[in-house]
Amino acid sequence: MLMLLNAGFGEPLPTADLALIRSLGYQGLRQDVPTAAVAAALVDNLMAANLYALFVIPVAEEDACHEIAHAVAAQIVLRAGAGMGFLEVGNEEDLSGKRWARDPAGWALLVRDVKTIADQHSGGAIEVVSGGVSSLSRQAMGWLERSRVRELPVGVGYHQYRSTPPPDPLDGYNARLDEFRALRDAAGARETWMTESGWHTARRTSGCWPRKRTWAYTDTEVADFLRQEMARNDEVGARCFVTYQLNDGADPANDQDRFGVRRADGTLKPQARILLT
Repeated sequence: MLMLLNAGFGEPLPTADLALIRSLGYQGLRQDVPTAAVAAALVDNLMAANLYALFVIPVAEEDACHEIAHAVAAQIVLRAGAGMGFLEVGNEEDLSGKRWARDPAGWALLVRDVKTIADQHSGGAIEVVSGGVSSLSRQAMGWLERSRVRELPVGVGYHQYRSTPPPDPLDGYNARLDEFRALRDAAGARETWMTESGWHTARRTSGCWPRKRTWAYTDTEVADFLRQEMARNDEVGARCFVTYQLNDGADPANDQDRFGVRRADGTLKPQARILLT
């Protein structure tokens, strides 16, 4: 199972960060590609570092999706990185408010288009993955099933987020293994790629008055959760595991700013080193 780290968000990473990521045991990165204009720089950034790269192609607009896919695939081939660079088509497109939330089959057509583009440039050497659905919830699995993306010669992406510790199944399931059975039903015989997982350390609120409480997971707990989740996804045959993400943000109250393996002050959290232990 490939171990990747989500980082960059459409910006090339400094050489020092790339060296750090490699030193922590990660084999590559998951990187957004917002426009075709920046594709070459982003591909060069990771290919020069000899890191695996999962490039996320946005799908809000068909023409832009095609243009970006062409630019990324062409640059991967130019850098002789066809075995190192992969294309992921979209990101959590099942979520309400996203363009394809009501049209999973339309999204699958774009996945098909990107696969065709990648094949045109690489003769089939660049692998394509359908963009990770938001979770293995019953709703997300139903959306993935309706997309029929399993009929395409691509990997099937999924995300693993939950507010509970790893052993606890999502609502609607009796056990964690049932979640993976639902994924297998939706993915068919296709290879599965776990393209985002993590737990934030921002404060959470649960319960109702008078038993309402505010609490947060510790960095040590999150490190243990990630270690368990990596092992669980490896056991069910996931092709890769992407940890979300490299850096914390500046706002301790914002949960999106508390997923990083590196604090805002530059120090590393315990979860940064789980691949080394």
